[in-house]
Amino acid sequence: MKHLLIVDDEVGTRVSLRAVYSRSHKVTLARYAAEAQRALTEARVDLVLLDVMMPGKDGLALLKDMQSMYPEVPVIMVSASTSVQPVVEAIKVGACDFVTKPFDVDQIRLTVARALQRSALQRNVEVLKTEVSTEYPIEQIVGEAESFRQAMEHARKAAETDSTVLIYGETGTGKELVARSIHAWSNRREEPFVPVHCAALPEALMESELFGHEKGAFTSADRQKPGRFDLAGPGTIFFDEVSEMSLATQVKLLRVLQEKEFMRVGGTQVIRTEARVIAATGRDLKDEIKEKRFRDDLFYRLSVVPVHLPPLRNRPGDIPRLVNHFFQLFKRRIGVRTQTIAGEAMQCLCAYSWPGNIRELRNIIERMLVLHGKDEQILPEHLPEEFHTATRATPVAALLPGLTLRDAVRNYERELITQAMQKAGGVQTAAARLLGTTRRILKYRMREMNLKSEDLAAT
Repeated sequence: MKHLLIVDDEVGTRVSLRAVYSRSHKVTLARYAAEAQRALTEARVDLVLLDVMMPGKDGLALLKDMQSMYPEVPVIMVSASTSVQPVVEAIKVGACDFVTKPFDVDQIRLTVARALQRSALQRNVEVLKTEVSTEYPIEQIVGEAESFRQAMEHARKAAETDSTVLIYGETGTGKELVARSIHAWSNRREEPFVPVHCAALPEALMESELFGHEKGAFTSADRQKPGRFDLAGPGTIFFDEVSEMSLATQVKLLRVLQEKEFMRVGGTQVIRTEARVIAATGRDLKDEIKEKRFRDDLFYRLSVVPVHLPPLRNRPGDIPRLVNHFFQLFKRRIGVRTQTIAGEAMQCLCAYSWPGNIRELRNIIERMLVLHGKDEQILPEHLPEEFHTATRATPVAALLPGLTLRDAVRNYERELITQAMQKAGGVQTAAARLLGTTRRILKYRMREMNLKSEDLAAT
């Protein structure tokens, strides 16, 4: 819900505008400049309707102050005068539009809607300019392993709240994709998602990047710059590899989490934030706390809802699914002739330990199609050398030459289920545990493949 600040010394105007917007917007009323300035410090405001003529500091003077302190907040000037001069002055100072009293309700609704839309577009442009918006389609979340499904269940539940989330996982397990999914599943989905890659930002720039800076805050600060919290607005700010953040910056982040406010570098004005915080790490933060590299109070603030992403080597049943997913994705995107992955090539892919996890798998599939997209089939010799020396046992009988990718995946899955059921003595619950899935899913797969427990009990 957008927040409007209505500043007018006439009670009739304030009441009328509140009546127009109270059901669709959060509305704050102010009678004069001092009240308006106080309202701007207490909460984030999305748009201001400002009267030109007021006792004390008039609207144009207040507009100048706002342009200096809150340049991202659009201001629509309101006046009973039909003179052109105040309109010209207001536009010169920075007002985005101007309406006259008595105003037509439909006209002012249109004017406000247009100003809010323009402001949202401008903020999204700023997000794009700072390279904090990347395409991470939610449909790339692929997996049926029980550990992965449990992580996704926790993520979906977290999305329904405003609680902070801490995502654990090795590099390449999809931590940012899960963070973006939480944002997309939440009621903040229409607001920006702003990532902060902590390991990539020098310590000297971190505070300015997070909180912004005022003009003249340091030698090269020739203009006011919004920070990541400004850009996020009421959206989501994501701290990737939060363990790489210095202790000094950790203190500042802790204050934001506790007080929901911050100050720009070189500024004196306290700014409120409504951003939701999600963090991710590939390290064990409890070990980092023991080594005095991470604050325990920040850890407890961040880890309200922990989400653990398993490494790909612990999800062997998901490897064929992910191979198939990325094969189809890049086949369409690159536009290649390749139709299938040979059974032997799939065997090599499934036998590999994937130290780089899903990111490495995605890159390998893309590389194969870029380099060998003119071939009808991806063959083992198209894979890097390390894929031919993998030592993990793989059911080769399930991966015969000439199979389509779909058939190879199905055969591989059948062989995995058969081996697990034999090892578990035909007990589905125990076999499901070995496969990292649930008994319900295992039972469904077995019924699809016409596999019976009693036939698989013998070793």
